[in-house]
Amino acid sequence: MKSLLCFSVLLTNVVLCQASPIDFASLVGQTVALTVEPYASGENNGSFYVGLTQGVIDGQTFYMFCDDFQDEINVPTTYDVTVVSLSSGAFTSDALGLSLAQLQQQATLGVNFGSTPSGNSQADTDAQQAIWNYTGATYTPDSGMQADTATMLAAYQNATYSGSYLLDVTSEPGQQAFMPVSSVTAPEPVSLVLLGSGLLIFGLYGRRRACR
Repeated sequence: MKSLLCFSVLLTNVVLCQASPIDFASLVGQTVALTVEPYASGENNGSFYVGLTQGVIDGQTFYMFCDDFQDEINVPTTYDVTVVSLSSGAFTSDALGLSLAQLQQQATLGVNFGSTPSGNSQADTDAQQAIWNYTGATYTPDSGMQADTATMLAAYQNATYSGSYLLDVTSEPGQQAFMPVSSVTAPEPVSLVLLGSGLLIFGLYGRRRACR
């Protein structure tokens, strides 16, 4: 039972550090076909779907979130999108007319969605509306939006964006844009602590067994 517990802790951390199934870095600057799937979770803010939806590129499925409030889309639909890096050294431009800092702020707010649909409509609504306020929405910040934004502003300038990308629809410029859930390039502090704890417990348990 103890060894199973240790294995579960280690396995959890491996999953937390998993990257997207798509190598977006190799697609930067290219135009690719993106299929936008329906929002399976069905979460909405009363008018629009919020949170994570599935995208498909070259048969590979991944989660992403909407960045553009200016235009509505029908799903499932396939669009041509340009892959834009949000890394400071690789960023070129985007059809939304946002600065790199603004896009990085949206990406940092998007972390609140997690890596799979959360089922928490209120939390996802707060994050989504805070993101949409960059592109024409005028949602009055509630306490959740204010907390999300304050946390983001305190963190975004020191974050690493090597795994963050914008998927800009190019068939109709400015029509829509999405961001894939960021690839995790290194364990986050909480994950690192859990991983260390799992390794420690696993090591101690193994040592106890070896000494018997």
